[in-house]
Amino acid sequence: MSQSSPSAAESRMPPVDAGPGGSSLPRRAVLAAGTGNALEFYDFAIFASLTPVISGLFFPSGDPLAAILSTLALFGVGFVMRPVGAIVFGRMADRLGRKIPLAVSVLIMGVTTVLVGVMPTYPRAGIVAPILLCLARLLQGLSVGGEFGTSASFLVEHAPGDRRGRYGSYAFFSSTAGSVLGTLVVLILTVAMPPDELESWGWRLPFLLGFPLLAIGVYLRYRIAESPEFEEIKAGNARAKSPLRTLFRQHWRAFLTVIGICVGFSIASSTVQAFVLTYIRSVLGMPAVPALGTVVVSTTVGVFLVPAFGYLSDRYGRKPILLFACALTVLLPLPALLIIGLRGFGPVLLGQLVLWIPVAAFGGAIPALFAELFPTQVRVSGFGIAYGFGSAIFAGTAPFVATLLIESTGNDLAPAWYMVAAGIVTSAVVLASVGRKRST
Repeated sequence: MSQSSPSAAESRMPPVDAGPGGSSLPRRAVLAAGTGNALEFYDFAIFASLTPVISGLFFPSGDPLAAILSTLALFGVGFVMRPVGAIVFGRMADRLGRKIPLAVSVLIMGVTTVLVGVMPTYPRAGIVAPILLCLARLLQGLSVGGEFGTSASFLVEHAPGDRRGRYGSYAFFSSTAGSVLGTLVVLILTVAMPPDELESWGWRLPFLLGFPLLAIGVYLRYRIAESPEFEEIKAGNARAKSPLRTLFRQHWRAFLTVIGICVGFSIASSTVQAFVLTYIRSVLGMPAVPALGTVVVSTTVGVFLVPAFGYLSDRYGRKPILLFACALTVLLPLPALLIIGLRGFGPVLLGQLVLWIPVAAFGGAIPALFAELFPTQVRVSGFGIAYGFGSAIFAGTAPFVATLLIESTGNDLAPAWYMVAAGIVTSAVVLASVGRKRST
């Protein structure tokens, strides 16, 4: 298998999912980590789904495209803080344990999501409205920056040695499930409410409905057991005194590998999860209800492909699955957008399903791989910071760049070539770097 060899802690992990008193600790870890991930990406999904509404309420403009670009730029602002969140929470996780940052990150995301639901809009507060929205997005970006690397590492560290791909894939599975839930909530409101009521006050409801997820996520993460690998290095007094210094002195190659893989993964996933809905509504002119319906169905199918690819990465290795994902990222975007361009519910749905295959393959393999690239002492810092930078640079800007490419070239298929280029870059990184022995 094309994977780095497990650490000493990983090799001593129990082969069964049993904890004290017969409780299933790995399953509880999956539930606790998954609920928080779902909340994090529930917000990003409702923000992306409501882009046409939010753009008019917070960025009024005579040019609808300019308003949408402003909103997509604000969507990207949430990614700017991801590296900062990864640094803050990564150091906390590597010094104090995984449990504390997991609880804090979900609390920040939940509170700011609810606050967005009660914010004044531009007609009431003027320039203050987009400023407040920007501040909320910055805090949410901080939270997500500390979330994914910590939760994925937490899951991998709870997994039996031969199931790390499967357990790690639940990090992306749960985040995508949160996206499905967010889009489904927006779809239901769009069907149930007249457009004027949705734009007046109905858009607030999805943000306010994030509160139950907040409460459940905080409760579960407060009660979950600490990662067994972290407990081992803590007991042996083997924690890194300065995780960041150790990371950049000894593990910089692994750090750059993660960023290189994020080129293809981030651009592909952000395009299908954040841009496609805007594309089929604003470029193709598809009505809101069928457009949201295609997104819900395609994302639901995509989310169940993720653990399947996680299982395959355990069976055949991370590298073959990643190369498969890269190849499809190069081959599929153009035909997928051509299919979507045929219009109609069926073609639009089929095109999105095609785009979801490489995204699911990436999502199934990379959580375990990224965790395996770093030793336990700096795992969350290395995984989180590198992934945070990769997401900020490539995922956060993908919807904006895709929209700008269409506007500047006049070619509705331009975003496909952006994905193709990203797939080529990441395939070169995987061929050159993945499968090498982890740095020590």
